[in-house]
Amino acid sequence: MNPMPIGAQSRPGNAVAAPHAVLSGAVDTRTASLPSVAACGRWAYRGKVGVAVLVTALIAGQVPPPTSQESPLLPGASDGCDVPSPHDDLAGTTRPLMATKLRPGQPARPILLHLAHHAAADPCDSAVGRFNLVHHRAWYDNEGEQSTRDIVRWYADDDSGAELMTQHPSDGFGVIEDFWPPGWLHDRNLFHAYRSTDWLRAKSRLQNAQLNRTTQLVAGLAALATWHSPGPPQRALAAQALADTTALTAHPNTPDHAGRTGIAVAATSDNGRERHLLILHPSTGAVLAYERAILTPTGWRTRVYLLLLTHTHTPHRYWEPPATNTPPVALTVQREMPRRPGVWLVPAEHPCTPELEPGEVSPR
Repeated sequence: MNPMPIGAQSRPGNAVAAPHAVLSGAVDTRTASLPSVAACGRWAYRGKVGVAVLVTALIAGQVPPPTSQESPLLPGASDGCDVPSPHDDLAGTTRPLMATKLRPGQPARPILLHLAHHAAADPCDSAVGRFNLVHHRAWYDNEGEQSTRDIVRWYADDDSGAELMTQHPSDGFGVIEDFWPPGWLHDRNLFHAYRSTDWLRAKSRLQNAQLNRTTQLVAGLAALATWHSPGPPQRALAAQALADTTALTAHPNTPDHAGRTGIAVAATSDNGRERHLLILHPSTGAVLAYERAILTPTGWRTRVYLLLLTHTHTPHRYWEPPATNTPPVALTVQREMPRRPGVWLVPAEHPCTPELEPGEVSPR
């Protein structure tokens, strides 16, 4: 998903690490290349045939999942509705992830329409405060190099916000702090994302670099879920946008890596070799998890996995500027349009050439 931003401002004494190209603006679309026939001879040919058969079987839902799943990464993980802190003990969390095993799917539209029309309330919906507060954890596999991030984010409708992040490997940093004054998150395209289904699709497309419109929406909704804490009407709007999207399959009773069970909504691209999976709460419609996986000769391999742990609201960030009695300065529009000047200067035809009397020679 490309889900992480580069901080606009850091607290003193803290360096901001460059984020992975996964959620905050762009989804990492790099996939492992399958071997060519020229490079690997008969093995490559058999591998391609095997991959083609596997793609067909997986999409058609003819391959039942194994009876056992990998043990959850965060069993029973929940921060409730209180303001969480980023977890700093991530050393044991970086390991290869087993891709989500899906049972045979079905057309997603009927299930998503039912969810859109019956989105239930979440216990944290009653929390008040102008800041959306989201806690999530993300795992990345970049060609075999694993890393983990644990992030708490604040976001308000004036495009202000904050972030506390820990990561492993840490590169020697502890908690990385970011703080954005009003307007500084404008380039993240988060403002009023849940205004309408059309608005939501447009904002979702701007969150990632996917070319496929279907996977754009799935990955984009996951990225927006790392900033926004939508209420029931907004969650219903997201379910409606998904229901109106073709080529999606629904897989009920799919567990995420926190041991929670939800409705997995799957989309594929790159001729079926890349899969984007969004796991939704079966009654509230809240995003529980997101996975981007690629198909290899040995099966699906997870490249990005995201767990959404807390969605709530709060009146304050981890740090606020000191209160002052100075009234806020109204923001002025910095954009300027070209316009005609009030005075026109018309130069003479030959401004530097004096008139010569008959018989005179120009000094030049």
